Amino acid sequence: MTTMNVGSRSHDSGEQVHDPAAVRLVEITLWFWIGQAVGAFARLGVADALAGQHRTADDLAARTGSDPGGLRRLLSSLTGVGVVREVSPGVFALGELGEHLRTDHPQSLRDLAVLQSEPWMWRVFEQLQHAVSTGDAPIKDVLGTDYYWTWLNGRPEARRVFDAGMVSVAKALQIPTALAYDYQGVRRIVDIGGGLGQVLTAILTANPHVRGTLFDQPATVADAQQALAHAGLTDRCSVAGGDMFQAVPGDGDTYLLSFVLMDWDDEHAVRLLRNVAAVLPAHGRILVLDCLADHPSDTGPSGHPFHMGRTVDLFQMCMGSARVRSRAEFEGLYARAGVRLHALHLPQAPVSMMEVTPV
Repeated sequence: MTTMNVGSRSHDSGEQVHDPAAVRLVEITLWFWIGQAVGAFARLGVADALAGQHRTADDLAARTGSDPGGLRRLLSSLTGVGVVREVSPGVFALGELGEHLRTDHPQSLRDLAVLQSEPWMWRVFEQLQHAVSTGDAPIKDVLGTDYYWTWLNGRPEARRVFDAGMVSVAKALQIPTALAYDYQGVRRIVDIGGGLGQVLTAILTANPHVRGTLFDQPATVADAQQALAHAGLTDRCSVAGGDMFQAVPGDGDTYLLSFVLMDWDDEHAVRLLRNVAAVLPAHGRILVLDCLADHPSDTGPSGHPFHMGRTVDLFQMCMGSARVRSRAEFEGLYARAGVRLHALHLPQAPVSMMEVTPV
C-alpha cells in the first residue's frame, strides 16, 4: 500500500501533491482563530505560569484555573506559530513569541493580544465587507458612534484594556522609532495626544538634557502623572489637559505626534497641524510617528510578508473616517497646514518618523 504524508510531497517520489498557494491561503483564512487563541493564552496568564519552566498541561491548568483538556488543545494549536514548544509529549515551554506574552518582558505584548481579541473589536471588524461595499464605517451601526475614542471614553474598563494595549504597541514599535532620532538640539518636547506618556518617558530618560510637556485629555493626563512620577520625571516633565483641536501648549521647540494623525480624517488632521504650526518657533520641528501606506518594504523583521500600514488601514476603515496615508498624502496635509516634510527617518520600518518644519 502506498502511503502519502499530510504535507505537500509524496514519501515515495517527492512530487508535489498540494498547491502551495492553496495551502498558504488556507493558513491565512485560519489566522483569525490563532488571534483568538493568542488572546486566550494571554488572558489566562499562561506565559507567566510557564516563565522559563517546562510544565505539563495539567500543571498549567491548575496554575491558570483552566480545564486540562481544553488548555492542552490550546497549547498544541500554538506550537505551530512559535508561541509555545512541546519539549516532550505533553510537556510545554514558551517559544520565542510566547516570551513576549509574559507580563515582565520589557517589550511585553500581552496587553495587545488581549485587546486584539476583545469582543467589541471583533464585532466591528466582522462588518469589513459592509465598509468596503458602502464606504460607511461599520462602527456607526455596531457601536453607535463615529469614532472608537468616543465609545471608549464612556466605558472605563474597555478604555483601560485599550490603553494597556497601546502601551504594548509603544514599547514594541513607537519607542524604538522615537529613540532612533538625534535629540541633541532639542530643548523641550510637547507630546500631543501622548496618552500615558510612555513614548515621552523613553525619550526623556534617554536624553537627560531634554524637558517635556505631556498634553492630552484632562482625564488621561491625570492618570499619566503617576507614571511620570514612577519614572522620576516630575521635575522635567509637566502635564497639561485640553482639546488639541482647539489649541496646544506653546512652550516647546519640538512637537511629537505619535500615532495621532492616523486616527483622524484629513480635516481634523489639518486642524491639529495648524494648531501646532501656530505655536511652532522658526527653528522648531514636528516629529510625526506613523505608519506609511507606501513604505518600500513588504517583509517584516520576521522574514514573513507583512505590511503594517496597509493592515492597520483596514482597522481605520472600520473604526471611523481615518486612514493610513502615503508619503504624498502626508505631504498634502503638511502643505495645507503651512509646514513641510524636512526628512523621513526609517522609511522601511513598520513605523516611520517624519521630521516636519516650518515653511
